[in-house]
Amino acid sequence: MICNIPKVTVTTWSSKSVILVGPTYRKYLENALNSVRNSDVASIVGQPGMGKTTLLKKIEESVNGDYLPIYLDLANKERIDDEFWVKLDYNWIKAKALENLSGRKKEFGYTFFKKLMGTKFEDWLQRVCGKYDDPYLRLYCSSYSKDYDGMIRAIQDLRNLAKVVLLIDEVRNFHMPVIHRLINAGMGIPIIMAIPTDAYSSITDLAIRRRIEESRIPLDDALTLDDIKEIVEAYCKDVSEDLLPIVSSLWKNKELTTVSSILQFIKNQVENSIKECGGEDINCVKEHLKASSSIKDPELYAKEIEKKVRELLGTIGKTYGVTYVHPRGKRIEVKGKGIVAGIFFIAQDYAFLGDVLLSVDGKLQFEEDIKLLAVAEEVEHNERNYKIGGKFLITNLEDVKIDGITVISIPTLEIIKIVNGDVFLLEERVKILFDEFSKMLQSTQTVQQQVQVDQVGS
Repeated sequence: MICNIPKVTVTTWSSKSVILVGPTYRKYLENALNSVRNSDVASIVGQPGMGKTTLLKKIEESVNGDYLPIYLDLANKERIDDEFWVKLDYNWIKAKALENLSGRKKEFGYTFFKKLMGTKFEDWLQRVCGKYDDPYLRLYCSSYSKDYDGMIRAIQDLRNLAKVVLLIDEVRNFHMPVIHRLINAGMGIPIIMAIPTDAYSSITDLAIRRRIEESRIPLDDALTLDDIKEIVEAYCKDVSEDLLPIVSSLWKNKELTTVSSILQFIKNQVENSIKECGGEDINCVKEHLKASSSIKDPELYAKEIEKKVRELLGTIGKTYGVTYVHPRGKRIEVKGKGIVAGIFFIAQDYAFLGDVLLSVDGKLQFEEDIKLLAVAEEVEHNERNYKIGGKFLITNLEDVKIDGITVISIPTLEIIKIVNGDVFLLEERVKILFDEFSKMLQSTQTVQQQVQVDQVGS
């Protein structure tokens, strides 16, 4: 198997061990474990899919043996105590309580005579349930009212068997008053809870909010590139080098924002590659993944993007006052040198010039032409000179800055999607471009109007 990703969600594990990787998550795990050791309260806050449950499960796995972790999943549950009674391991509790009770048989009226008569000690304990005020007997008999008060009493008694830690998942705002009572009950046990961001934001009780804020572990915006690298390697080690550039690009562009969305994406990518390869041929899958995330011929792709921009200008351009779009690249002369602007259109009586330059090696080609384009002030078209209202460059490189040029950076994966027909992505970028140019034109027109006013005044 090339990848080992859960079929349903991140919290559905096929192995005994919980997968929790990434420096951020290791740091937060240690913070939570410190809270457990100090018998404190900690809250894990984050959007769905950010790894709250995974972190909580890893805490459970880490403390098991030294502590008695009681994991309460409150998803679709209104009452905490209902979930508590379901999650108790009664067989374990009964066995541990019996270890203590067996050394104190006379205290509960179990004599040699009763043993001689064939009465087993365990049967005798069932007869005396409720007759002695003893925590071990209560635990053995499960002599508790199955409500909140009974839950508090049971937790206090369980502390005689082991160090207890409460792990509470999917906490909603309506659970908080009861959890606050738990915190204030003075039991001295650690409580670690996972709260979705929307539930946390809706908590209005200042006392509760302050208590949660004291030890909040914030998972929103926690992901880093180092975390993503380890996540991809943990689930898809054999193809991690091919997947990581794709996932990193989508994460930087905020298309993948959670751990679960990353896992679902790489699962789909690998499954599609396996389907295309007709099986799990690792070399074929790697080649297919590379092909789906790389630009083989940057000039060909650039010409295709230019063509799609021109087509888009012909449809949405009218809204922005576009009256003419050149059907191909426009040759212009700047400082005695001829260059070709791949995109040329006229709007609001101004000319606009643009180019699409794509890179496969992180370097910008034809940089001299772009620098000449940057200083162009006028352009002749149909025997008329037009002032240039704006100049732009569309590229797949980040952080490109050229004075006099509006740079629109589109990630490589989006470029591939656009070339493959996703016009919506391109439309969004072009609209941003028009908004920028509209601001520039308004500023230019304001300056010109002020000059005219000053001239009339003089």
